[in-house]
Amino acid sequence: MMLTPEEFQQQWTALLDRVETCTTEKALEDRVLTPLLILLGYDKADVAQQVPFGRKRVDFLVKAQQAAPCSHYLVIEAKTPRKSIAHNSWQLREYLRESGSLLGLLTNGNQFKLLYNDGRAIHILWEFERADLYGNYRLLGSLLWERNCDRVMAAFADSHRKVHHQFIRAIARLSHDPKMMSLLAIHDRQTSDPEPQRRESMIITVFNNKGGVGKTTLTINLAAALSQMGKRVLLIDIDAQANLTTGLGIDPLEDIEKAGRKDITHLLTEPKTTAASVTISKRWGNVTLDVIPSHIRLSNMENQLIQLVDSDRILAKKLKNHDYDFVFVDPPPSFGKVNRISLMASAGVLVPTQLSPYPIRALEYVFSQVEEVGQFRETPLPIVGIAVSMYDRQSKTFNQAMVDDLNAKLDRLPGGDRMALFREATWVPRLNVLSKSQSKGYPLCAADFDEDLGSQDRNSVENALAAFENLAKELIQKVSVDAEPNP
Repeated sequence: MMLTPEEFQQQWTALLDRVETCTTEKALEDRVLTPLLILLGYDKADVAQQVPFGRKRVDFLVKAQQAAPCSHYLVIEAKTPRKSIAHNSWQLREYLRESGSLLGLLTNGNQFKLLYNDGRAIHILWEFERADLYGNYRLLGSLLWERNCDRVMAAFADSHRKVHHQFIRAIARLSHDPKMMSLLAIHDRQTSDPEPQRRESMIITVFNNKGGVGKTTLTINLAAALSQMGKRVLLIDIDAQANLTTGLGIDPLEDIEKAGRKDITHLLTEPKTTAASVTISKRWGNVTLDVIPSHIRLSNMENQLIQLVDSDRILAKKLKNHDYDFVFVDPPPSFGKVNRISLMASAGVLVPTQLSPYPIRALEYVFSQVEEVGQFRETPLPIVGIAVSMYDRQSKTFNQAMVDDLNAKLDRLPGGDRMALFREATWVPRLNVLSKSQSKGYPLCAADFDEDLGSQDRNSVENALAAFENLAKELIQKVSVDAEPNP
């Protein structure tokens, strides 16, 4: 029976009210989620419960399909209403990948998180509180209604048939059978690629002369977050320790030296070596990062670099015609020649720090060095922001004292009013899983694929990823795409 909008709203509200009576996951499934699916138009044949996937069971599998390209439309994972779902979507991500399902819903009745599987990666579409859904059921219902489900699955099926038809046509063309060619009436269309658009971009040095503040970890994961947002990102490791290089799964000895490849040392010292020729592309799901790797031999090249003509602008010249949205340069925590080369090539400086006395005190020296290099440039060299890493959320009083100390130092510095901390939502927490991922050679966003991670680490991954995503968004807002051209 077709319900009027008023009747639907009434039943929808009643189901949301029932959450208050649920104290267990089973109660939420029986009293709220099952009736909700019926209200959205599904019948018993459309919904399967406690479906096994390997050694685990998914709570709800909706509109199971056996035909490619999507096996199922919706997977629902329920949690007890007392348990937060803020950092608990890793299990649902596994279900989506293993089942090939299109959508995933994670809920405890009070919070709702909707995920989308595009075939390569899992994306969070929407996050709601129960209060949001009282007044507007279309927020969630628009994608979950049975009739919309049928439309989407029919569109996928139609697309799949078209692919099969094109494949059959290709087979016919290869067969050179005149009769088959005549029947299929194959006509090739030539298409021309659109003229590529010019990219605006920004080269940023991530710099702090105090080591151990999470500089490289922040650089890798900020770059990955930007890549997930569709940005083209190049990472340049100009530190002889090569932590960024190894943190992305590249071994300077095995993958570079023994393989006969070139690295940052060749780019800086050989006039005809281009950035493209020393770049390695790494991919994890929907994240692609291009990397110019480093090598330990860079530590012995200070004198050689100093003797080069116009040595400070070597990197700037090599990056003049690059095609990236963001280029991040990771120099060593010192004030050597390669740091000067990095800063001269950049349009801005991102300063990572910890909320502790010595790293904050060291910021004065960072700002002084940036100001000194800026005097030799044709364009300004701004501090685009101060990013907090290795943040201890338990020490709130101490953290606030450190923030006050930092702001007081900025107030005393010339131009300090143009420097600021990124918002607290961007502060990266101190987590073991961050060092684990870097030691294994992948950005944190690829942790879903690490079968050795325990549930506690997986939950903390989402916590950190949210901070990197917020940092990426704020960085995009802070740095104008129409920024000053790089020198």
